[in-house]
Amino acid sequence: MFLVSQIWMDNQFQVIISESASVHQKAVDKLVGLGGVVVANNRQDNVLGSVIVNGKRSVWPLTKTETAAQGGGENG
Repeated sequence: MFLVSQIWMDNQFQVIISESASVHQKAVDKLVGLGGVVVANNRQDNVLGSVIVNGKRSVWPLTKTETAAQGGGENG
């Protein structure tokens, strides 16, 4: 699971991607405090084991627990 937020600030989007909810919220609060506006908040479940980065699919390693929960073999 990872969290994705888009903040509009200084005529550009700031994107925050985190796995920790507390760290993510601190980053969002900091940018909002500097005058940013939250445009989108999303939670993404990592069911495919990959993520799109800069328009390209990249491997997102699963933990052994996540792999087992999805019915896969051992990872790592």
